Amino acid sequence: MKSILDSHVHLDLILRHHPHRLQWLKENSCAVVSWSYFEGVESVAQLEASLQAKADCIRTLTAAGLNCHYLAGIHPRSMPPDLKPSQIGPILEPFIDDPACLGIGEIGLETGDAREREVFVAQLEIGRRLLKRRKRIGVHTPRSDKRRITAVILEILDRFPELRPGLVVDHCTVETIGAVLEAGFWAGVTLSPAKTAWPEMTRIVSIHADQVDRIMCNTDSGSMFFEDAVRCRHRDDLPEALREKLFYLNASTFFNLN
Repeated sequence: MKSILDSHVHLDLILRHHPHRLQWLKENSCAVVSWSYFEGVESVAQLEASLQAKADCIRTLTAAGLNCHYLAGIHPRSMPPDLKPSQIGPILEPFIDDPACLGIGEIGLETGDAREREVFVAQLEIGRRLLKRRKRIGVHTPRSDKRRITAVILEILDRFPELRPGLVVDHCTVETIGAVLEAGFWAGVTLSPAKTAWPEMTRIVSIHADQVDRIMCNTDSGSMFFEDAVRCRHRDDLPEALREKLFYLNASTFFNLN
């Protein structure tokens, strides 16, 4: 069976909303990286509890035979109102030390307001300290106003050139992936009816054929579950070697899992 690595899911949400899908992932040889996103976070204490629950979820599912790892981070839609930038390091570092944690994520911008930018930069500063530990950084781009917000994200990332080999900008589209790749970062493409469809993915690899070694596919499954990574891995309208890169090898290389 072909190996698959869905490079961006939310396992805690899959466990809550679609527990039967965990066996489906195992049956389809689909390993996953679970990024941090928490709904309705009202306090720093709740954020810390959510991160701990995520780490516990990964340990439990690993023991049950699922090949899974995670990223610990503060999503722009998960920022509690009482969070101060000085608290971010002490909150995240105990989880980043976990061998099952591959780095920081999901971080980024949703609206691009000043507070989001402040929290984003604080987490990128932590990322600077993690380079020698081979930890990785996963960056979110929003569905709304994607082109403008992606440009703002890249403008901020331009201040962190040393992070390029270990940072993936995710939820890229046909319209935004070129700028991400040209800036030297890795690019994630989310395949689902809600985000990028397979015909758009084939356009992306056609346009950026010389940079496919830095593109990885995922589903962003969580409260909604999508089979696109598994289904598209088995399509025959792209060469097998290319599909292996997009759905397994590139993400495995990026996350140091190969």
